[in-house]
Amino acid sequence: MPNKATVRGILMDATLAPIAEGKIIATLNGSDVFDNGIRVVTQKVEATTGAAGEWSMDLIVNGEGDTAGTTWTIEGYNQFVAKVFEAKSLFIPLDLDITLGDLEKTSAQNLKAAKDASIARLIVVTAYSEYEALPESQRRASDLVLVKGA
Repeated sequence: MPNKATVRGILMDATLAPIAEGKIIATLNGSDVFDNGIRVVTQKVEATTGAAGEWSMDLIVNGEGDTAGTTWTIEGYNQFVAKVFEAKSLFIPLDLDITLGDLEKTSAQNLKAAKDASIARLIVVTAYSEYEALPESQRRASDLVLVKGA
């Protein structure tokens, strides 16, 4: 069974005011092959924002399948169901918590790295111990680990 990573963020409007009771929808795009040939074609995950616009959701780590070609699209809607943002082609390489902003910055590089093992992945963590706690099978010698303070 594939692992999941917690992706989180804060939904804000154009004036940077948090949007309470908004909706975040994540859609898995494409397909991948996991254990026993099971093919995940698509999945939708939804979350509602809190009073300060905060949200989090657990999403399948799409860097663990044999083809590693799937990506996520995350959309944010305000309380009036008007689209506030859309982030496409997001690739989650490991089951580590990550912010939407960091995921947007690392996705393109990590998607390439998943397809070509000679390319380094960029992994963002709040403490190096998070990365060290991963099973050996999920770490690579070529990983670049960015420790970002909370």
